[in-house]
Amino acid sequence: MRGAGTSLLLCAPRHSFPGPVVQQVSLRDFKEYMDSTMRMLGSFLRVMCILAVQFGAVGCSSVSPASVALLGRPVPDGRLMLLSGEDVALKDSRGRNRAILFWATWCTHSSSVISQFEDLARTYAHRNDTDFFAVSLDRNQDLDLVKGRIATQDLTTVTHVFSGNDVQDEAFLALKGDHVPYAVFVDGGSTVRFVGLGVGGLEEFLEARFAEGSRGPEE
Repeated sequence: MRGAGTSLLLCAPRHSFPGPVVQQVSLRDFKEYMDSTMRMLGSFLRVMCILAVQFGAVGCSSVSPASVALLGRPVPDGRLMLLSGEDVALKDSRGRNRAILFWATWCTHSSSVISQFEDLARTYAHRNDTDFFAVSLDRNQDLDLVKGRIATQDLTTVTHVFSGNDVQDEAFLALKGDHVPYAVFVDGGSTVRFVGLGVGGLEEFLEARFAEGSRGPEE
């Protein structure tokens, strides 16, 4: 697996910035306008990600202040909507650690990072106290694409999460995500212990944490 020193490419979420509406429009027309805007911005971001990979662009290696502010605090309210259809509350850890990675098929760099996350899950598969959740930030219409990626990259160890809400995913918003791929570790006491971009930092964090032996909820 790649270490933390490797260059990290990030993908910014696909937010929409509609222009001012200068005349009254129907709700249906406005929805169509918003959908069209999101499709255009999504296509633009995909192109930018591809160009960034080709030209070796490197993103910022630090997370936002809002993400850092989560450290040492109880995990916020939010849900993980599993691909199987089950909903899991972020706070309902039941004494188990949770490693969470937000990724997307539209983010080119996510392809390698999700594979690294799968490798991490396999490395710690012998532990009965830690779950690995891979949260896809894709739209409902891209579900088949997500399932295809899971199959072709043999992502069978992690638990897959898919709400179909793109970057408006409830857990992504609750955990203050602003770039993809984004990793979070929540301990068995439902306290946020790590936030970072990519998987390198999470890998080092887990090595250090688990080297100390099994740890229960922390004060």
